[in-house]
Amino acid sequence: MFEGREYPISDLKYLKLNIDFPHNEALEEVLKLKDKFIEYRSTYKTKGWSSLPIVGKSSKEPYAWNVYGYKNAKEAAPDMRWTEIADMCPVTTNWLKETYPSNSYGRTRFMLLEGEGIIEPHTDTNHSVLGAINIAITNPKGCVWKWSDGETLEIKPGEAYAMNLSYEHSVVNPTNEDRYHLIIHHYDSTDEYKELIKKSSKDINENIQFLFSSELF
Repeated sequence: MFEGREYPISDLKYLKLNIDFPHNEALEEVLKLKDKFIEYRSTYKTKGWSSLPIVGKSSKEPYAWNVYGYKNAKEAAPDMRWTEIADMCPVTTNWLKETYPSNSYGRTRFMLLEGEGIIEPHTDTNHSVLGAINIAITNPKGCVWKWSDGETLEIKPGEAYAMNLSYEHSVVNPTNEDRYHLIIHHYDSTDEYKELIKKSSKDINENIQFLFSSELF
């Protein structure tokens, strides 16, 4: 049962994490699963965007808690489980279980933005936290994450970022290549996770503070 976690509170738009991810092996796995992706629609305009949950309500239910009638994310948390997709991507799943510093995962999924795909400007939360972890499996040259102030980020394959999704952001893939990323949400704040955040922030001379909350952001 979820009792609460510590969140890294920050005004940073993103924080690059000092953690290695086997993106080449993950790409081999995800390419074999392309026909299983579920089209991802939202209140903002998208094109060519789809999702495949490794952890979630099911492999065919990729959306956030509010779509499925839950009152809040905390109520939905007990229904998050490893889907059958986890067995089909053993390298990625083993990395999540053995390397990434979490013992309690929320929605964790592959995300596909096809060539010429778009994700229009939007925000995902009102909380200024470095919450969702975004890892590039592939990222075609020229495909950038863009904030409303004009700042951009081109994530290289294998790089992992803790993202502050309270800032309005968008993604456009102007190429004819697919963009595959892994998005991680988790319900715990292990000592190893906090140390990863602290060490990564120290590299850019930032001091990240943690705030405990019994709610899920």
